[in-house]
Amino acid sequence: MAKIAAQISDDIYKKIYEEVKLGIFPNISAAINAALKKAYAGKSRTYLRWLIKKESITEAAMLKEIETLRK
Repeated sequence: MAKIAAQISDDIYKKIYEEVKLGIFPNISAAINAALKKAYAGKSRTYLRWLIKKESITEAAMLKEIETLRK
């Protein structure tokens, strides 16, 4: 896994540290990884909603495609 360095505000660091202290995450790195994954998942959902609207894809068509892929 690639490592990066980032600057974050003291407020965000304190919130992350508190979650680690409470045992929600094992360490700060895990907390930041979870936050990044959540942010990208949200971004992906927003993009998919936009694409569905742009291409006029119906829910029925989407479900049919998923069923076809699972076979």
